[in-house]
Amino acid sequence: MKSGFIFKCLPCFTLLVTCQSYAVSQKLLPDNGQAEDQFGYSVAIDGTTALVGALNADANNIKDSGAAYVYTLSAKGWQQQARLTAQPAHAGDTLGGKVALKNHLAALGASRRDDKGEDSGAVFTFERKADSWPQRQILTAIDGKTGDAFGQSIALTERFLVVGAPRSDAPHEDSGSAYVYMRDKNSWQFHSKLIAQDGATGDLFGISVAIDNNTILVGADLNDERAEKAGAVYAYEFDGKQWHQQAKLMASDGANTDIFGVRVALFGDTALISARRDDIEGIGTDAGSAYIFERAKGKWSQTQKLIAPDGKADDRFARGVALYQDTALISAMHHDAKADNAGALYVFKKQQGLWRYTSKILANDGAPEDRFGWNLALTKQSAIIGAPHRDDNGNASGAAYIIDLQD
Repeated sequence: MKSGFIFKCLPCFTLLVTCQSYAVSQKLLPDNGQAEDQFGYSVAIDGTTALVGALNADANNIKDSGAAYVYTLSAKGWQQQARLTAQPAHAGDTLGGKVALKNHLAALGASRRDDKGEDSGAVFTFERKADSWPQRQILTAIDGKTGDAFGQSIALTERFLVVGAPRSDAPHEDSGSAYVYMRDKNSWQFHSKLIAQDGATGDLFGISVAIDNNTILVGADLNDERAEKAGAVYAYEFDGKQWHQQAKLMASDGANTDIFGVRVALFGDTALISARRDDIEGIGTDAGSAYIFERAKGKWSQTQKLIAPDGKADDRFARGVALYQDTALISAMHHDAKADNAGALYVFKKQQGLWRYTSKILANDGAPEDRFGWNLALTKQSAIIGAPHRDDNGNASGAAYIIDLQD
């Protein structure tokens, strides 16, 4: 296949893909998008349902209260099914700054909500009934305080909900924490609070979270053990009753301000961890990288470091990371192939035991400062990529792109 082949897509846009590709794609815009909404700031996808956050959308004329949009796949493509807003909503809540989705369950972070003090944070849960998504619960940290940013990260399965609060003082200032909820009788019940055993001031434990089955990853991107702000990720395992720390993961070559752990993805015994400000020798400052860790017999070890084959300084490769089976998606939000900071997406496949670069995806309508790849998510058949700074409905109104993965 020739490099630079352009695939025909559903109406609205095409993607430019090099080396190898996935065919059918669609661009999502909300039915009432406005300037500065930043639709696409967060994204999630599960099967034939997608969820897109717009943290600065105005719900019922309440400024920056935030919203999220549900899309479902039909014969006509991806169609908007619902717009989710908080009840009650308050100015500046930024609902949808982070979103998570599993089957009929959705969770939306509002990390600047003030229920337990200014910017203490909250998570709103919704559950699909037929074609509607009624709000079910408002979750706040049992010990929430001003500035905790509870809800800045979220991960979800049918059984567990994990919420990061990276600015909580647990016990040190901004050392951070994560809260685990368990599904019981159709509602989320608080189960446990996770903190790093060696947490220190400013670690931001909880800046990212991921969960798969009985394993949780929690990023602490400003941890200083390896070097100043080099970062770390903590792995926890559930024994049927409690969560126990299993490992602390750090890049073997971690260096100052790498912020390893700022984003994490997990599938089975494989972790994909972002270090988007890693300085790559011969490429440049903040080029970025991602690390693969694998677990065998309860032990985690670093197996690979991934970088963009055409990376440049300040690309911020690994702004977003997503993992499903043998596919890893890694975005570089400042990549300039289409325009300054238009962004790009890189696809890696596990082949004969190694993760190998296979293709690069660009939005064919990419424009300066779009930051395609600001956030992304992956399921068996599809990927969704956020571009919250696109201007289709006004400055920084935002957009999201769905790619149908076809082998």
